[in-house]
Amino acid sequence: MSRDDTTSTDEGVTLMDYVRGDGPPRFFSPLVRSRERASTSASTKPLAVYLPGLDGTGFSAASQFEYIVNEFDLVALNVPASDRGDIFDLVNVVTSYLEARAERSDVYLIGESMGGLLSLCVASARPDLVTRLILVNPASSFDKSAWPVLGPVLPSIPSELWGALPYALTPVLMDPIRMARGIFDKVTDKVVRTNDAIGTMTEAVDELIGMLPALGALAEIIPRDTLAHRLDMVLRLGCEHLNGDDYARLSAITVPTLVVASENDNLIPSLDESERLRKWLPKAKVEVLKGASHAALQEPGVNLMLIAKRNGFLPKHSDAPLMTRDDEFDPPSPADIQRARESLATLRAITSPVFFSTRSDGKIVRGLGAVPIRQRGGRPILLVGNHQTLAPDLGFLVDEFLNEYDVCVRGLAHPVVSREGGLAAMGDEPRAFEDMFRDAVKNTPIESLLPRREPKPPRRAANIVGGGGSFATFGAVPVSGFNFFRLMKKGEAVLLFPGGVREAFKRKNEEYKLFWPSKPEFVRMAIKHNALIVPFAAVGAEDSIDIVADATDLLNAPLGIGDSVRERSQKVPTARSVDTRVTTDAGEEELFIQPVVTPKAPQRFYFRFMAPIDASEIDLNDDVGVNDMYLRVRREVEWGIKYLREEREHDPFKELAPRLLYEAATSSQAPTFTPNAR
Repeated sequence: MSRDDTTSTDEGVTLMDYVRGDGPPRFFSPLVRSRERASTSASTKPLAVYLPGLDGTGFSAASQFEYIVNEFDLVALNVPASDRGDIFDLVNVVTSYLEARAERSDVYLIGESMGGLLSLCVASARPDLVTRLILVNPASSFDKSAWPVLGPVLPSIPSELWGALPYALTPVLMDPIRMARGIFDKVTDKVVRTNDAIGTMTEAVDELIGMLPALGALAEIIPRDTLAHRLDMVLRLGCEHLNGDDYARLSAITVPTLVVASENDNLIPSLDESERLRKWLPKAKVEVLKGASHAALQEPGVNLMLIAKRNGFLPKHSDAPLMTRDDEFDPPSPADIQRARESLATLRAITSPVFFSTRSDGKIVRGLGAVPIRQRGGRPILLVGNHQTLAPDLGFLVDEFLNEYDVCVRGLAHPVVSREGGLAAMGDEPRAFEDMFRDAVKNTPIESLLPRREPKPPRRAANIVGGGGSFATFGAVPVSGFNFFRLMKKGEAVLLFPGGVREAFKRKNEEYKLFWPSKPEFVRMAIKHNALIVPFAAVGAEDSIDIVADATDLLNAPLGIGDSVRERSQKVPTARSVDTRVTTDAGEEELFIQPVVTPKAPQRFYFRFMAPIDASEIDLNDDVGVNDMYLRVRREVEWGIKYLREEREHDPFKELAPRLLYEAATSSQAPTFTPNAR
């Protein structure tokens, strides 16, 4: 087989057939499959191409292949020890193979260590050929390890010592104690099930002993010259290429990427590298394997496909819940949702949010059951409500629709909020509230009732939610006529706060006031798309803080402070090309100036969704009718605010201390007032 002939797959050839082979790099089927299985499953599953680590064989991922083939049509790259191609040769091998299979609509690269670096280089060179990347301890951090210094020394190691090197490197490559513990955990489980202690212990010892010749085989699989070559011409050269030009190539990779990093990787700094990649790759997610070594895929309990599923990186099945109707939006994964909920845990404990919704007949029910998410058919739904100061309730709104309906509500947000790195990314502003309230109850009995605070993850250029994602991860887009039109046309559930920044950054003595523009543009958009409009109201946050200095105070501050505040606010992207409050309403300019606040006793958060309003009832050309509907929506929000502020006085657990005590004692949410009781 010549170097140019690398695009064929040797079906039915196993990994061990290639371990000691020579020749050019080639692709093979890691698991032998029957022709019947290949014909029925390979064509219907996405293609997964496994790119191996430094050994070139895929030895370390062998235990994962049986799980991968349940989801993918799997092939693997084998790089024989005799090969002396550099990183660019390997990129050409992979891209040529993928070009020959251009009919495959979904192609995943699964790269481990050296294969992770190679995957990134392939995605950089030909992003059109790759759907997603799954990287396990990628060697893109090679240049930040000790190996660039140690590599040139390797060829000088005497031959008689080379065979012992893999054993000496065992604590670096893997964690034998952890692996042994995993084996004996399996033993204990099997003994309980089979009542055969002696036979099961013998199997465990055999498995442990079996690790030793496998380690020794590494010396034969990776001769000294091969290792030295790959360290230099693949890893060193690949890192120089990928990380050069101020990371321009790295940051240009827009392929969705899952980085799986071992916490205790002693070979390369994988944990630090995962944060670097999350910083520079626009669409990267990270999962850290606690206690895992560099050879994580060999360790007991590690299932790469379960990790991929948790992070939303498996192919979507036709029977999956319809979280979104927008095929251009990749909804949050279970891991994204879990991390966001963890980031909201303390604020949830403090505020214990409760939700109500209103049926068409006016009856109020607990929860979101009366919001016609499922009943609307193909019609879009527009959720329109009031912004509370600093919007700490935003995460709860998004999460409640995920919790009750498994639906992403798509926020139309200020550009700073909707982009990666947004100031009010889901979880970021709640953390600000959390900090304030934790300080307020410090050294009081209430402090002991709050959830234990987890260490904050390292921050990145893009704002993160508990290590996970931003408001954009949960569907937010910059507010604009085009984005609004597109989401409504897709039939999405859209979340809109007409008051925008002016309402979120209120001045003193403006609690629960609405600052909506006078033009009813969102009503016109709803009518165009035959939408259902659901007004909603939220209270609680604005009773939990005092505004010490608002935008007016800050702009008028002496000693040049006011000028500096205005200058900074003018650098923030605007949400409106024309602020109708200035041009039409004679209101104040919409400035992105966050007020300075101090906490008061934290109040419970309450939400009420009003009865749906059918936008199709109004003719788009009926200006009077359009304006009347706009005023109706606004009145509904104001009535909802009034209702919640009055009815919460009948909540037996309105106050923080009894509510925390009840929830700590019962492990359930405290009851609230009964709607329709008066």
